[in-house]
Amino acid sequence: MSIGLCLALTASGQSETGFYGKRFTLQLGAGAHHNTLLKLASRSERTFLKNDYYRNYRKQTGTNPFNYSFYACMGVVLKEGVSFSLDFQCYYGKIFFSDLGIEYHESSYPGGGYYYTSTYDCLVNYNTIRLMPRIEISSENSNAPTGLTHILGIGVEISQLKSGNYRCIDSNYSGTTFSPDSILITTDYIRLGKENAINITLMYGMEYRIPLSRSFAWNFGGYLHANLPALFPSYIDDSPYFTSERDQHRKLALHRFQNLFSLRTGLVIML
Repeated sequence: MSIGLCLALTASGQSETGFYGKRFTLQLGAGAHHNTLLKLASRSERTFLKNDYYRNYRKQTGTNPFNYSFYACMGVVLKEGVSFSLDFQCYYGKIFFSDLGIEYHESSYPGGGYYYTSTYDCLVNYNTIRLMPRIEISSENSNAPTGLTHILGIGVEISQLKSGNYRCIDSNYSGTTFSPDSILITTDYIRLGKENAINITLMYGMEYRIPLSRSFAWNFGGYLHANLPALFPSYIDDSPYFTSERDQHRKLALHRFQNLFSLRTGLVIML
């Protein structure tokens, strides 16, 4: 789920449509997102949280229950009970990879065959940018932008892994008899693929904006969203094995798909 704090600045229009004639809105905000549902849905995340092998790693890096975002939303009341808004969000998250950077190689020795070169188990950062047009439908007896509002949105989000220095476990330690607390954790520069993971987001939400005065209101809402991976040709491999970068971004797109529900709340200032 997510908990956000937003600041909305509203300009006055000439028509009496809207709350005290105010029709145009700009919302700016910051959010903190809790990954409860993601931790339940993702196999790799459950392994990271429960497997004793990662016990010492969790102690040193934490379990990362929160991710963060910033967003801006511009809106206009089109007619009584109907508004249009354009929402922009920049999201900062983490994803866990096992055997990050594993490579498949054809053997150059007589007889052929193949072999793998493994690298790290690591919790790494990614950024997501989302652009979403939204239709806002106010319930009966509500005066937009206040009152109970139903929100329908469809947008595109682009996610990218961030290369950098990370605390990690060399995956060559996997399967050894070492105790979990004795496994060596190092800080190394991890180069991640630059290919974008693209998802199409479908969203339904409900927001309740309570007017406190002519100038202030309090807003809170809940949202259901499906971040559907866009399976462009770059995601499709023509062999039984994925290259490391292609596999990284397929997993990132699936990771975003497992983010199903969010909440946010905020102060609205109307001028």
